Amino acid sequence: MYILENDKLAVHVLPELGGKITSLYLKEKEFELAAPKRMGQYRLPGGDAQTGKKTDFGPDFSQYDASGLDDAFPNIDPGLVEWQGRKLYYPDHGEIWSHMMELQEMPEGIRLSYASAAFGYAYEKRMELKGSSLSLHYRIENRGGGEFPFLWTFHGLMRYEEDMRLLLPTDFEYYRNVLSHPVLGEEGRVYPARNDIYDFSRVPAPESKSMVKYYGEGKSREGACGLWYPSRGVRCMLRYDAQALPYLGVWITAGGYRGDCNCALEPSTGFYDGISRARENGSLKVIKPGEIFSFTLEICLENTGS
Repeated sequence: MYILENDKLAVHVLPELGGKITSLYLKEKEFELAAPKRMGQYRLPGGDAQTGKKTDFGPDFSQYDASGLDDAFPNIDPGLVEWQGRKLYYPDHGEIWSHMMELQEMPEGIRLSYASAAFGYAYEKRMELKGSSLSLHYRIENRGGGEFPFLWTFHGLMRYEEDMRLLLPTDFEYYRNVLSHPVLGEEGRVYPARNDIYDFSRVPAPESKSMVKYYGEGKSREGACGLWYPSRGVRCMLRYDAQALPYLGVWITAGGYRGDCNCALEPSTGFYDGISRARENGSLKVIKPGEIFSFTLEICLENTGS
């Protein structure tokens, strides 16, 4: 584990698990943002978590502890994609979360890097503290011989509290349900941002034992979203390049998934989760050999008072 620290924040990072952030702690409020680990020590994935055997789609993400802040890249949903005569096997929740990254200390923070043999990309994440903000600078280079189609999604599982509020982009007029839900109904139903059925600014109560996932319909131009914890006097804001990450997913489990309570705001390059689906939706990011895709995401924890 590596610790980044200043007078405002303490950040714990696991290079051996793709640079997972296991703790993002605001000192003055004694406030932990990262969703806590529930199942003992972190395990290093090595093929399928249940059988120990390697599969075409890598380790099963659901068999590992869902906590902390990860990068889902180059996909979320596993699947086989045929692209320009090649067969590409996209692992469950991507490659990054389950692989060791090389760490280099720098004057302004740390640099984490990983080179993919399967897809031919070089992945770099630089982490830097600025006051009560953590800046994440990403650089993805296609070093392979063919086009590289991908999704990048921020998979940051954060603290759940019943009275918290979701601060969603104001230019989303509609939301699309992407997971069967007792209130939102079947996958694919679209609702106005303001409606009499479901409040998208709230989280389900813990006694509901439910989980929900939805996406903003279309692109947002704001490049900002957040979580407000009124009883803690803390606001978390994500700020990012809206041209690079125009789509936004929201995941919340209030005891509905393995008994976990956490939530995630998920800025993404595409809509949504699977390579084939994003391709059908015309939102799949593709970079040619030698091309570079870079962007920055900032996580800011703000003291809003008592």
